[in-house]
Amino acid sequence: MYNHVLYLAYWFVNFLVFYLVSRIIPSDIVLGNWKFTAIEAAIYSSFWLTVLVWTAWDFIYSRGVKFDGGVVTLIYFWIVNTLGVWLIARFAHILGFGITGWIWAVILGAVANLSQRAAWLLVTKKELGRT
Repeated sequence: MYNHVLYLAYWFVNFLVFYLVSRIIPSDIVLGNWKFTAIEAAIYSSFWLTVLVWTAWDFIYSRGVKFDGGVVTLIYFWIVNTLGVWLIARFAHILGFGITGWIWAVILGAVANLSQRAAWLLVTKKELGRT
């Protein structure tokens, strides 16, 4: 159950990051296209970012790397999130999420990373019985 709740929490915070940032900076981060509304584009794009993060997490974990929650972990997932945002933005015509430049991928990657970290702390704290 722990993994399912954490996955949904990551998806939700990624959705919030995409949607809120696109509302704050609409000239540089665009949601929506001819097929999807802004909310639909945020849902689909955040889903794919969550899938990419989860896949990278499982890949590195299967190699025997243990995440301690320190700086190395934050940097690793910042890079994963940045590459994920950039990759999703490359498919703007399909997913409805676009950015004006790579710097926004770096910024959104950092914001998503910190949001995911907060979700991870919240979910693991609750699931482990610590309040």
